[in-house]
Amino acid sequence: MKYFYKFPELAFIEQSVVTIGMFDGVHLGHAKVLSSCVNIAKQKSISSVVISFSNHPSTYFNQSIENNGTLLSPESEKIQWIEALGIDYLFLIPFDQFIAQLPAENLIEDILLPQFGICDLVLGYDNRFGYQRKGSVDFVNEYYSQHIKAYSVEVATIEDEIISSSIIKEYLSQGNLPRANKMLGRAYTLSGSIIHGNHKGRELGFPTANLMLEDSAKYIPGLGVYLSKMKIGNNTYSGITNIGKRPTITMDQHISIETHLLNFDCDIYGEKVEIFLLDKIRDEKKFNSLQELIDQISIDVNLAKSILA
Repeated sequence: MKYFYKFPELAFIEQSVVTIGMFDGVHLGHAKVLSSCVNIAKQKSISSVVISFSNHPSTYFNQSIENNGTLLSPESEKIQWIEALGIDYLFLIPFDQFIAQLPAENLIEDILLPQFGICDLVLGYDNRFGYQRKGSVDFVNEYYSQHIKAYSVEVATIEDEIISSSIIKEYLSQGNLPRANKMLGRAYTLSGSIIHGNHKGRELGFPTANLMLEDSAKYIPGLGVYLSKMKIGNNTYSGITNIGKRPTITMDQHISIETHLLNFDCDIYGEKVEIFLLDKIRDEKKFNSLQELIDQISIDVNLAKSILA
């Protein structure tokens, strides 16, 4: 897959099937849309194209919202998961004033037809595009049917609940990882590098690997202790991950992500890792003493061993 950060200035693709959307999280609902795009393109032996955005539209419409912590799948993850579904070209366009005010007609007539050679447009069941969300499957089929066939992909559900990025975020904030992961089709992942912390975990008898997120835009689940697995190189290890402010020790202002790996004692500072969050054990809590904290961590570790071993 090839990816770009702006629209081409000249004719780029002779014929293509295009889909448009934020695709944050690239969850099972998105996969249904993207797979439809790929399948139609393969049937016609033409290219499949995704037009998405490098920042969440909410950060444009509400300037007080920073991009930090807004995305289920920041750029590198979005590229990875969209490529895995077989898309040929991905355009990650900044959602800015130009995009926000671009009429659907102009997107079609000035970009999709001349530059992408669009033959088919695939959209999610509730997806619209263009200024004031004027663009839709019905709109395209009514005004551009001579050039484009537009398709709407049926809604994806799990146990009668619609799969959406906002619902997944809600489950993550609640610590309901099994439900969120089911909608994603994979475990929710936090990626980054291992950095030095204050080494308090080692003093307590439970050394931890402190994660610096690869991308600050990554959405962080609710505070608490989680069953997890960590991938280091080609190896994966079981553990427990604490997401929180360490109220018993320091009550940090920022959120830290620390993982204690079971039966593991190697130096991994500087290593790039992936943490797969599986389920929440408990909420973060301020204990009355360090001994109470140690006792609770022992309980957490034993529970993790009984489930993950």
